[in-house]
Amino acid sequence: MLPELTDAQLSKLSDIASETALISLASVVLPAVLDKTDFARVVVGLVATIVLWLVSLWILKIKE
Repeated sequence: MLPELTDAQLSKLSDIASETALISLASVVLPAVLDKTDFARVVVGLVATIVLWLVSLWILKIKE
C-alpha cells in the first residue's frame, strides 16, 4: 500500500522530476546536438526528458 502524501510532498516530488528532466536535457541532449554526434543519445535523452516532464505533470494532477 502506498503512503498518503501531503500536497507539499507531492509538489516537491513534481519539482524533483522537473529538475531531473532539465538536467537530462542539459547534460545529455544539448552536448550531443551541439557536437553532432550519436543520434541515439539525442533520442534517449529527449525521451527521458519528456517522460520526466510528464511524470511531473502527472504528480501535479494528483495533487489537485
